[in-house]
Amino acid sequence: MSIYLDHTASTRPTPAVLETYGRQLAEVYANPSSPHQAGRDAEKSLLDSRKRIAKHLGCAPDSLILTSGGSESINMALKGCLLRSSRLPRRLLISQGEHAAVWETAAWLETQGCKVERLPLTGQGVVDLDALDRALREPAGLISLILVNNETGAVNDPARIVALRDRLSPKTPIHLDAVQAWGKIPITFDASGVDLLSGSGHKLGAPKGIGWLLRHPRCRLDALVHGGGQQKGYRSGTENPPLAAALAAALDEAIPGTEALARTARSYSELLLAELDAAGTRYTVLSPPTRAWPILAVSFAGLRGETLVNALSAESIYIASGSACSSRRGKGNRVLTAMGFDAATVLGAVRISFARTNTTDEIHSAARAINTAWRRLARP
Repeated sequence: MSIYLDHTASTRPTPAVLETYGRQLAEVYANPSSPHQAGRDAEKSLLDSRKRIAKHLGCAPDSLILTSGGSESINMALKGCLLRSSRLPRRLLISQGEHAAVWETAAWLETQGCKVERLPLTGQGVVDLDALDRALREPAGLISLILVNNETGAVNDPARIVALRDRLSPKTPIHLDAVQAWGKIPITFDASGVDLLSGSGHKLGAPKGIGWLLRHPRCRLDALVHGGGQQKGYRSGTENPPLAAALAAALDEAIPGTEALARTARSYSELLLAELDAAGTRYTVLSPPTRAWPILAVSFAGLRGETLVNALSAESIYIASGSACSSRRGKGNRVLTAMGFDAATVLGAVRISFARTNTTDEIHSAARAINTAWRRLARP
């Protein structure tokens, strides 16, 4: 029996999601743009799902743009804002803590003549607000910041970011990469005060292949994908009612369970660390105390993170040595380095992430396996 503690990378669809998706694939197969009855039935299913999704995300259905996932949503936000004709300059503000989807898109935008400023992190893993304050003294075309960091669980404060923008550069739109936020911390779009918010379904139990970008009406945005004009022209292409229904079903379970997951994940985190302490395993917690509780970053003294990941994988216990999107590139950990951790600490880092499907017995087993691996493999 495997123990899966890598839910930040992806999580398993629940039985309700699988049942919904399978039934919809069999029954709602027509193109929702077709004018016949089967097409109208597919369109009705899609519209019903969009309403449920929008309700969970705290926005109007017209604000919802369904995409293929978080990376497309992020690309749409950054490129759609900065490459369109606008009175605002092509100047992008991001932080050193961004996911690769933002980091690499920003690098590409520089090749298109955009200016990118990469703001430092504090030791708590969030954007340095003093640096953001200084950066906003000049006009900017977009601020894009991660809401919940995928490496450490550090949470940027939307209210303080919005307040700075409103005071210093009120016309500058704000995009938050909220891929790791939904289901982990309370967040609703209309109450956030930001202009663009991205998310991904497979992080909270939907199948891979669907995500979203939420857009406030005040935010002008150019499309990335052109064609038949679906989704009011913002994202052309045949729409997928079964995936939309599966996403709605996943949100039906994940969003109401946000606070319960936080409590459960905190208890699992504390239990795991207590068992490491009891065994004398030497480690450093890299996640800040105000993190989103389902994400725990830990560094083990004298043991490379990837070595521990491989040792546990041999016992069918799955954790991560960093972001799944970057872990195979072998370039170190930019986020942890920006937080001020030394090279040895960064080298020993792993990420353990919890979900409501985990059990106390699994945490006990994972702790025992980590203690055994550390005693066997760690070097002084």
